[in-house]
Amino acid sequence: MSNKELVAWGHLITTALIWGYYGVQLVQAVASGDLAEAGFVSTLGVPLAIAVGLSILASVVIEFGVNLIRTDRPGRREVDAEAWAGLRATRIAHGVVITLIMALSGLGLVLGAFAGPSVAAETGAWLTGRFGNGLVLFANGGLLVLILAELVHYGALIAFLSRDRR
Repeated sequence: MSNKELVAWGHLITTALIWGYYGVQLVQAVASGDLAEAGFVSTLGVPLAIAVGLSILASVVIEFGVNLIRTDRPGRREVDAEAWAGLRATRIAHGVVITLIMALSGLGLVLGAFAGPSVAAETGAWLTGRFGNGLVLFANGGLLVLILAELVHYGALIAFLSRDRR
């Protein structure tokens, strides 16, 4: 297994764990009504800051640790294969982001166009009651799209690197 593949596994696991924990905190805050009552900063400000900080720290530790411990240097052919695998994985991740954004935008457009003003008012009241602010929902939806794209990127990178190794 190459250094790049080990790093990708480390990023995949830590991203899933760190942001999975944040997602659980978000769902609990929404379900209990704390998010609407106390607001985002009071309820989820600290978990978000911890998740961002841990993500940065984990990235540095993984990159530094793997490249410090493992001293094998890939040859020219392996470097080229890793670069192409990285490009293909990035292309897939970008496709996922674009697809999710288009799907969510299309859903909003269809619901907004065909649901009518009464359904829009009811939906707005429900979202305000649950989140206290629609921007919190929008921001966390955007964060979810980015996290899913990263998970897809690392998963695709691992798949391409392991396939190229065979």
